[in-house]
Formats: sequence, C-alpha cells, structure tokens
Amino acid sequence: MMLSQKLLQNSKILSPKSNYTLKRYLNEATKPPSNYQETKFQPLPEQKPERISFLRALITGKVDDDVFMYPEQISPRYEDYFNWIKPIESYILHCTNKNVAKNEMLNHLRELGVFQTHIGEKYFGLSLSKTESLKLVELLSNFPWLGTYMIKNHILPINIIDKYGSDSQKLEYFPKIMSGDIIPTICVHEGDYGTNINNIETYAMQDTKDSWLLNGEKSFVVNGINSNLFLVFAKHISYNTSKSKPGSFSLFLVEKDFGDVSCTNVYDTIGRHETPTCTISFKDTIVPNKNIIGTPGNALEILMQYLKPGRQNISGQAISILRNFLNQLIPDIIQMRHFDRDFYKFDIVKRILGEISFSLYTMESMAYLTSGMIDDYKNMNADLEEVITEIYCANSCLKCIQLGLQLVGARSYMKNQSYIEAFHDAMALTTIDINNLDGNLYAAASILQFLGQTMHEHIYKKRNSFQFPVYNMLDKIFDTYVVKINAREYLHPSFKFAAAYMEDAINRFKDAILILFEEEGTNITERFTDMQRITNMLTEIYGMFANLTRASRSYCIGTRNSDLEKDLAIKMTFVSHIKVCAIQSQINNTPAFNGDKLYSDAMDLVYEKRKYSFAHPLTRTF
Repeated sequence: MMLSQKLLQNSKILSPKSNYTLKRYLNEATKPPSNYQETKFQPLPEQKPERISFLRALITGKVDDDVFMYPEQISPRYEDYFNWIKPIESYILHCTNKNVAKNEMLNHLRELGVFQTHIGEKYFGLSLSKTESLKLVELLSNFPWLGTYMIKNHILPINIIDKYGSDSQKLEYFPKIMSGDIIPTICVHEGDYGTNINNIETYAMQDTKDSWLLNGEKSFVVNGINSNLFLVFAKHISYNTSKSKPGSFSLFLVEKDFGDVSCTNVYDTIGRHETPTCTISFKDTIVPNKNIIGTPGNALEILMQYLKPGRQNISGQAISILRNFLNQLIPDIIQMRHFDRDFYKFDIVKRILGEISFSLYTMESMAYLTSGMIDDYKNMNADLEEVITEIYCANSCLKCIQLGLQLVGARSYMKNQSYIEAFHDAMALTTIDINNLDGNLYAAASILQFLGQTMHEHIYKKRNSFQFPVYNMLDKIFDTYVVKINAREYLHPSFKFAAAYMEDAINRFKDAILILFEEEGTNITERFTDMQRITNMLTEIYGMFANLTRASRSYCIGTRNSDLEKDLAIKMTFVSHIKVCAIQSQINNTPAFNGDKLYSDAMDLVYEKRKYSFAHPLTRTF
C-alpha cells in the first residue's frame, strides 16, 4: 500500500498521457475489496443551451415552454442510477432501529461506492448530477449524522479540491478518500467570529522555498477528531513584512501526519453524536508547497464561494428529517385519545398535520426543481433558487417539527426520545449549517440587483416626478411593469385559477419592489427587515411555481394520488397568495405604520439599559 502511494505521488511515469499506467496505480492505491465491481453509469444527458433561471424568468415575464416543464429524468442513466442506489437503500433500511457502529456502516457504504460519488470519472469516481446527489443525501440522512458526514466530510471538501485543486493534488488525495485512508474536513471558523473573514487570525508564512509555516486555530471543525486532511483557509503573510494584504488568503491541504496539529475542545453536538465538532490547532506546522491550492494569497474567491449562502447541500437532509418525523408522528396521533375522543379526528389536528405534509411537499418540489434546472442547462445561474430553497427547507423542517411536538405533548419527552432528536437535528440546520440573516440578505440583494438593471431609468424618473411629469402620468395609466406570463397556457387546464393567483402574486411582488426603490433608492439594502420581506415573497412565489409545475406534471402522466397533488397545489397557491398580499401590505404601510419603527425605538431603549427595561406588572409607585 505504501509503495503504491509513493509511486502515485512521485513517479514521473504517471502523466495524463499514460492512462493505463495511471489507472493501474490508482487501483493499487485505492485497494478495492475483493468483491469490488467497477460501477459505470450511462453518460449524463447533454445540457441545453444557457438560459435565464426559472425564477428570474417568472419575475420578468420572460417565460417559455421550458420554464413550466418540471425537470424529469428520462435518459438511460436513470435506470443505472436507481439500480446502483437500490442496495444502498436496502442497507440503510436494514440499519434502521439497529445499533450499527459508525465505522461498520461507513465501511459498508464505501464498499457500495458511496464515497466515489462526487469524484470525477477522470479519477474513477461516479460524477453524480445535482439531482442524483440530492437523492443520495436524502437517503443517507435517514441517519442525520450520516447525511452531515456525507456533506461535511465528503461533498464540500471534494468540490473544492475538484474545482480549484491541481491534477497532482487530485491524483494524490482522491484515491485515498475513496479507500477511506483520508477523511477530509474544512477549517474556516475561528473563535467567536464565525465566518467574519476580517477577523481570521490563522496565518501562513513561507518557511523555505518548498514549504510553509502554518499557525493558528480553527473552531467548529466538523468531525475534526476523526479527520486527517484539513482544508485550511489562512491569511497569507509576507516573510519580509510579517503583514498580509487585505483579502490575501491561501488555502492549504494539511495532513494530520505533517505534525504539530492538535485537536481540542471536542463537543458532542446535540443530535449529531457521530460527527462531533472540535478545535484544530496548528503550531509551526510545516506544509509542503505542493499542498497549497492555487496561487498563494489568491484564495479569497474560494473562501467567498464556500461561504456563499445556498451551497451547504442541506435540502436533502431537511426533507429526510421531516419525512421521518411525520411518518413516526402519524401512527402515534392515530392511537391518542383526547376528551375521550379520537385525537386524530380533531379539525385542528388535521390542520397541523396537513400543514406539515404540505410543507414537506413544497420542500421536495423546490429542491428537485432547483437541482433539475441546474442539471438541464449549461452554466445555469441558480444561486437565487439555491439560497431560497435551502432557507425554506431548513426553516420549514424546524417549524413543522415544533408544531408536531406540540401535538404529542409530554409524550415527546417520555415515550420516544427520537422526537427530541429530530428537533435537535432540525435546529442544527438553522444554526450550524446556515445563517438565516445572510441567506435572506443575499437572496434579496440578488433580485434587487437583477431588477435594478432593467428598472433603473424608471426608478430615476419616479423619484424625480417634477422633472418627468408626463412620464409619471402615463406610467399610472399604462402600468408599464405589469407581468403577464399566461401560465395557464403551459399548465394543465385544472390549474388555470391557481395560475392566475400566481401571476397576481408576481405583480404584487414587483409593485412592492418599485415602492421600496422609489422610497429608499440604493439605501434599500440597509433596510434588513424589508430585505427579509422581499425574500419571503420570493420564497412564496417560487414555492407556488414549484408546486404547480410538479402537480401539473403528475396529473398529466397519472402518478399515484395525482388528484390529491392537484388539489394540494391549488390550495397551497391560494394560501401563498394570501401571504404575499400580507407582506405587500406591510411594505406599503411604511415603517411608521407596519411596526418597524416601533420595534426599533423600543430596542434603542433596551440597548441603552442593556436589559429588559419595562416595569413588572406588580410594580407600585405609591
């Protein structure tokens, strides 16, 4: 094994031109099990030409047949993939309710090829599509710790190495990752500063011509105690000045065997007992020059791409956690009695369970619409959809589990501990994995920038009405920015009224945007509450669209329970339209009347006193 690894690292005969030799040594390095069979899928379907993303097309009214066609897996690869994933699914079901050791499960999944999935075919991996990856994460997240492990210790680090690493780095580490000799993890956070890049204190300084000295410590490193390859973001320090230029970061592949790497502050996170977090410290750790990714000092782009909202692959986790919770909750509710009546027959109980079911349906619709869109088109800019989907999935998962726990009541603590574990798993999605504030601001800023490019002249004239009186009069008459998407032409006729509600919601959204632009101009980005409202409206619109296109497809092809899907999607559209109207009303009412100023003034007083400042109800002044 060591000989093959040395050959893999040092031998000059391993050039890209010698594929046969390369594959032979790669096979030696990965040391596959005796029953290993090479997995090969049909090629991914050829992508369609680049286009505007679906949500942006809806907002601008630039729709066509493709926009309303819910993504569908129709290539021969579909059969290959589901034949491959079937034994994985069987094994996961086999492990359910059994005390299977972590390493035993990981080793068996490795034999089934799970840890080849996000490595390119060039390096003898499987190169899953976005949709295939989502389905795999959803399946593995039947054990939430396993879903976290797959994302944090496989998908995210491999994506970075694959996109930014050199061929030699991929040749060195990908075989070891597939074989389990290497477990990677990413080191970004520091102390209490979280992801504030201005406060990163870990630094790297060139030691010799061929090596670097790395110093500092990273906190909240996922599964760091079991990892042995750390992707470390550090400030790039000049040897002569001992100072770094602003935005000068480097990314290092640091092996634990390099020495002077220690693990402290191991925290067994709630709900993720098999993937603890810890602090990883580096003290004059010598890192070879070949282990720096890209050019020294130029890793800021990599860092910003990693920190960008919507890139944490958590939608599949949220879907799986909530589905398992609901499947466990329903049988318990059916057995419960309240006031000597069957609890499940209460209308409020049906409503709550219905809300959970509808939310889960929308989570699935949005997640697979987004992944399918990215798979189907070249260079698809779906950042906006990815952010909205992750935020919605994470928050809906937590909200729905809280609703369910209130139905179960004390039983959630006494009868079945897994209820509380589901709650903790959902909490992690909205705290450890994503930052709601960052996600909301990013989504709102993205759509404002997009719309601002087409509306800037209109906004300028609206904000200077005395200079352009004729334009303002005609604008009120003709309403220039009304969107007409004629969705009913693309959906099944049963959805025509729901399509009209969606179109009205889009126009209400644009009206709200115009009001904010007219009132605040570019200062709108400082109104964080309104930015959140913009994201909430976008989310409701995208949820309507995803549900309608999915249900229309199901109804047209006659899937199981498609009648229920049709009714569900139509009613959910009405509910979402009500929410959009309510948010638009809040924006129209301005901060003086929608409560924003009230909250701000009240908290200024609290900040001044540094505590809750209102008198107790029993306080006397006489």
